[in-house]
Amino acid sequence: MAAFGGRMKIVAYLNHEKTLFYRLVLDVLLDEEARLGVHLSTAQIRQRVQDELASEPDLLEALPAVEGLLEDLNGWRNVNRIHNTRHTTTPEEYLQRDYLYQLTSAGARVHREMSRIDEDMSDAGSLQASMLPEVLSSLAALLRAIREEDGDLSSALGAFRRTTEGFVRLSEDAKLFVQGLNGSLASEEIRDPEVFIAYKNVVVGYLQSFTVVLHQSAAPIAKLIIQSEQAGLLTRLTEMAALEAAPVLGVSHEEVVVREAQRMRELWEGLRGWFVAAGERLPVAELLLDRASDAIAFIVMTVGHINDQRFRRASRTADLVALAGWFDGFDVTGGGRETTSLWRTAFGSYSSRHLGHPGAFEDDCDARPEVAWWQSEPAPVSAELRSRGPRAHAGPPPRVRDPRRAKSLLAARQKQEHATTEAAEQSLAGRGPVRLSELGRLDSAEAEVFLTCLGLVLSVRKRSGGIRRTRTPDGRLLITLVPAAEGETAAVELRGGVLSTRDFELTLLVEERERR
Repeated sequence: MAAFGGRMKIVAYLNHEKTLFYRLVLDVLLDEEARLGVHLSTAQIRQRVQDELASEPDLLEALPAVEGLLEDLNGWRNVNRIHNTRHTTTPEEYLQRDYLYQLTSAGARVHREMSRIDEDMSDAGSLQASMLPEVLSSLAALLRAIREEDGDLSSALGAFRRTTEGFVRLSEDAKLFVQGLNGSLASEEIRDPEVFIAYKNVVVGYLQSFTVVLHQSAAPIAKLIIQSEQAGLLTRLTEMAALEAAPVLGVSHEEVVVREAQRMRELWEGLRGWFVAAGERLPVAELLLDRASDAIAFIVMTVGHINDQRFRRASRTADLVALAGWFDGFDVTGGGRETTSLWRTAFGSYSSRHLGHPGAFEDDCDARPEVAWWQSEPAPVSAELRSRGPRAHAGPPPRVRDPRRAKSLLAARQKQEHATTEAAEQSLAGRGPVRLSELGRLDSAEAEVFLTCLGLVLSVRKRSGGIRRTRTPDGRLLITLVPAAEGETAAVELRGGVLSTRDFELTLLVEERERR
């Protein structure tokens, strides 16, 4: 432990009550080093620290002696010092023991790393939707390079690195963004409703744009990942790793290649886990979409509560304040009967009642609930009833049901519903541009898809010529609606009746994707 403590003295200032001031001194010296400076005197360091704290008068007043801070940092090997003989003209000035300071190599590395960690902890992260097309294009290039029989593996290695580097940036930024979103939405109190509503507008738009891109890119990325594995990517990772494996002192070249191949495999597994399901584990992309949907729902619900508080005269808070005023106005010297009555009425809390039970047959008398505890005989309760409860039965407890069958049935039903919906989409899309008046009678699935698409496209703004165009939320269907001649009407036969509307020309385009 003594040896370990000796090695770790260089980070001793991080667990000190004066940590802030130690780090300010190190910031000054690191900044001077970045300017290619060599040494700073004690007076220069003190002046620069005071300049940094000029906007914080409380901290400036609490600033300890800079000489003592530098003395400690020198003892911990964060800084080096030499005697300052530049301005000493007398023995007395020399005996003041002024020094020139600079960071040690290890001290500079430690402080840079601490600063980088601070930046990472303050980073809000982002959902980089632009990274998804980049990952998609680099995966396509990787698949082409793997499939080429006489292809150069160096191009495959370059595509692999572009894919994994883009994915790592996307993963790290998404993690930071979700953590920041969780923190901002977990606040129990909204101090400034206007700021929250402005934040809501930005976040909802940001999440919606990201979810659209993720919906469009997730399935093609998953398909390319599976095709790359089928083309033999995992078996060729060792060959790719050997191309640029850097030599390591004391480690054989073969072991270096094995380590690099293992690292590449772990990166690939991380990418695969984002977009491809494994057993009952959902892809991270789907979980991220669920989190985005939950965040949007929470924000909308919170804004609704804010609007209720704004525009409704009555509120839960106002009711409780009024109730507290009534309690405060009662005269407690009168026995508290009015206070007790108000309490029971407001909160429904009444006194305990006696447990009624049928009496013995020969007594011809039952214990009624309104009889007080001290005016009735004790209710007989059997030992089995006390130990097992009224619903217990003899024998072993029932076995816990296996949910796997229910899950499989639910998955089969969902698969059937998806297939029915996709068949209806293909049926409507296969008719090409079709007038509503020519649709004829639609079955239940086609009617549901038709009404959903019609509602979506009618909710968007008209373009030139009255044309409306939009996509479904999952990005699968492109809906185009062109108005027919003025005055023409259409009647669409549905299962529940007939829909009469102005005639339009409807076009549905289906974007093929692999369902997982």
